[in-house]
Order: sequence, then C-alpha cells, then structure tokens
Amino acid sequence: MSHKIGFLVSEFLPTKEFIKTSLNNLQKDDLKVYFLPIYSPNKKSNNKLLFKVLRDTSLNYIIYKIFDTLYINFIRKLKKDNIKYFVKKNNIAYENLDLDFNLLEEKIKDDNVDILVLLTNQYIPNNVLKSPNIITVNMHLAKIPEYGGLFNQFWMMLNDEKYGYATIHIASTRIDAGQVLLEDRLEINYEETLMELYYKTAQLGGKLLYQFLSNFNDYYDPGLIIKETEPTNRGLPNRIDMKNFRKKGFKLFKLSTLKKVT
Repeated sequence: MSHKIGFLVSEFLPTKEFIKTSLNNLQKDDLKVYFLPIYSPNKKSNNKLLFKVLRDTSLNYIIYKIFDTLYINFIRKLKKDNIKYFVKKNNIAYENLDLDFNLLEEKIKDDNVDILVLLTNQYIPNNVLKSPNIITVNMHLAKIPEYGGLFNQFWMMLNDEKYGYATIHIASTRIDAGQVLLEDRLEINYEETLMELYYKTAQLGGKLLYQFLSNFNDYYDPGLIIKETEPTNRGLPNRIDMKNFRKKGFKLFKLSTLKKVT
C-alpha cells in the first residue's frame, strides 16, 4: 500500500541531500513538496531568534550561518541546482507558501497527506503536526536525546564525540522530544571541518529518510505508545564556546568545503 507523502522544506545546506535521495527514488505521484521560507520578518518568532543570534553568539557563528543559508541558497539558484529546480525537473507537485500555518494545515488535509516530513528550520505548530492522516516525522542530524536543538555538530566536536548521527523521530511541539523511529551513525573525522561533518551527516540522513519512507510499515506501528524524551539542548555557541572550539584546532568551514556542499 502506497502512502501520500508531504515534505515541508526550507532550502539550506542539508535539505537538498534529504530531498535528492528520497524524491528521486520514491513514487513521484505520491509526493508533494511545500516550500517555506528560511526567514520571514513577519513572523515574531523568526525575529526573536535573529535578535538572540546577533546578541548572544559570536561573529564566527553568524558568518557560518550566512554561508549555511543565504550563500548556499544563492549559489544553488545560480547553478540551477537547488531543491525547487530539482522538484520542477522531476515533475513533482509543489507549492510555495508563507508562514500562514492555518492555510498550511488546510492544504495538507486537502491533499490527503498520510506522512508529513519536516525538513525546515521553522517551528511548526501542533495543528500542522496533526494534519496528516498518519504521522509527522522530523529529520534531526544528531543523536536524541543527547543532542537536541541547534548546531549539534559544533557541540559534538567540542565534546570529542566519536560518532555523528542522523535520526528520524516523531515530530513534537517540544523541540526534538519525539520518539525515535530510526537512526544511523558515521564516524567523525576531526581532520575535516564542521561543515563537512554537517554535509556528510546530511547525506547519511538522505539515505536514512529513503529507507524509512520506502519501508514505512517496518518502522512505524500504529499501535505504538508514543513516549517523549527530555532532550539536552545546549543552545547556540557564545564567544567563549567558539574560542574553545578553535583552541582544539577545529574549523567551521573552508572555501574548499563550500564548493563541495553547493
């Protein structure tokens, strides 16, 4: 039995890897992509997060995020290699939406979506999470509950972890608290930059997402009693955190890294 799958997508570094692998191999008539902006000044929560980033984090982090989002988005558009171009080229149904979540809920219901996959940096409210017929899942590029929240490759490297993870879990209004359904891992190479780790983990996540969606009934039991966890959320790195990162000889990215990920 096939399922109608919806993807809630914002274009930033890892999402193309998730989409390329899964959309290229799944039955295209059963897919729908909903594009959300990375940032909207009309959304108070977006402005609040932006203010927090500018106030509390280091200049290095801000520069990294510019490359992670704006630069990569711009270069992919120039190269005609972004997610939207890929979706159009493969004749996959899609819509461009703003952050009107009531409208998004209606569209997901009208499209009769069974499984909704979150591949966005936006906070998604409960009415949208509950809108598909079966389940909403999220792709998280770290182990849960040990590494919830943002910028986990930074914290894993700073903590000298051996492995990085890609995790599919049930989406929850509490960030990264939903029950894990499937995970995989890779060994961290500390000779590489943080951005390279992020990109390689995204590639792992794309394979994991396809594995999950193409064998959905093997990983999801409708009678499952859902349990939420209390993830550790370290927040964004401040100037001292970034200084300690550099002291260990680690780098956020290099120009050669940018060529790889765009």
